[in-house]
Amino acid sequence: MRYCLLLLSLWAGLSHGGDYDDAMGAFQAQEYARALTLLIPLAEQSNANAQHRIAVIYRHGLGVKKDSQQAIEWYKKAADNGHLKAQASAAAMLYFAIGIEADWPQAIHYFSLAARQGDGKAQENYGLMLLQGEGKPQNFKKAALWLSMAARQQRPRAQLALGMLLLAGDGISKNEESGLAWIEKAAIANHKPAQWALYKTFKDGLYGQVKDEKRAHFWQRHYQR
Repeated sequence: MRYCLLLLSLWAGLSHGGDYDDAMGAFQAQEYARALTLLIPLAEQSNANAQHRIAVIYRHGLGVKKDSQQAIEWYKKAADNGHLKAQASAAAMLYFAIGIEADWPQAIHYFSLAARQGDGKAQENYGLMLLQGEGKPQNFKKAALWLSMAARQQRPRAQLALGMLLLAGDGISKNEESGLAWIEKAAIANHKPAQWALYKTFKDGLYGQVKDEKRAHFWQRHYQR
């Protein structure tokens, strides 16, 4: 009996995998109506990949009328089932009000899910929302934690924000040398606000730095490019 149940479960898994492959084949062939027909039964069985693909179809109006409300509902279902891209997409739609009303508490929730899966951009956005008190009360300590993770993944906005927190000693031990080093990393990546920050630092002698017209001019030129 157990052997029969095992065979049935394996057959079901293979069948669902095959159905998803068929749906993706139709999607890639731009047969969106057929793809949607194949995806819906899988999505209703909590297949996160299918739920995410349906969201993409509705978000971009592929073979159907564009429907941002349908898109966000399917993104959230996939996101709640652990789909990383769906978590990031749901968060972005909710934060930037892409076709729907902004909802920052939900946006920060989905950014947090993607951040915990190691997505650098989500870590950056989550940290910045915590830093600015968007969707949750302002929390410098948690912001510094997530921004430091994003900064190590070469996210320039996170590097600049982390650098500023280190310079001020907000939510993290004050360290002007380390703070300027992170800002410089962002500036080297051509992040304009970071270049401006370094220009002002050396022009005005901020954060314990002596005035340095040569370095100030260097970053001013990069900023103006």
